Amino acid sequence: MSPPLDSLVDGSAHGELCSDRLDWLEAELDGSGNRPVLIMVHHPPAETGIGFMDRIGLVASDRLEALIRRHAARIQRIVCGHIHRPIFYRWQGVSVSVAPGVAHQVILALDGEEPAFVMEPPGFHLHRWSPDQGLVTHQVYIGRYPGPYHFGGNPAAAASD
Repeated sequence: MSPPLDSLVDGSAHGELCSDRLDWLEAELDGSGNRPVLIMVHHPPAETGIGFMDRIGLVASDRLEALIRRHAARIQRIVCGHIHRPIFYRWQGVSVSVAPGVAHQVILALDGEEPAFVMEPPGFHLHRWSPDQGLVTHQVYIGRYPGPYHFGGNPAAAASD
């Protein structure tokens, strides 16, 4: 498996894919034959609707968009972080999933609120690949929560969990 695609720009909160990184991505995509592809990059490749986070998102490039469109049939998903909020959308014909934060979540501010975070449950995405089904993603919450409460099981046992 190849490493995640690095979108870091030293000293900045936004992300960018320089020519070297795009050259690497193009070579990996062109050389992967007909195999399914999962792209991992910290910054989501397109706006999410949370304005204060989109302003420090990935600086889009026509070259990246063209690469993704050209290989969209084989790209199973683009997985990202950065936003600290679970978000799912399609971009250039590919599903994109943004993982929640492991410490806090960014507020769901679709109306231009000031940057803030909330102490909603931390979590992460667990991706499972199988040749028959493809990519299945589970959202996993971090912490201890009451339960499990069994369906149709012994009510006394469930109450003591």
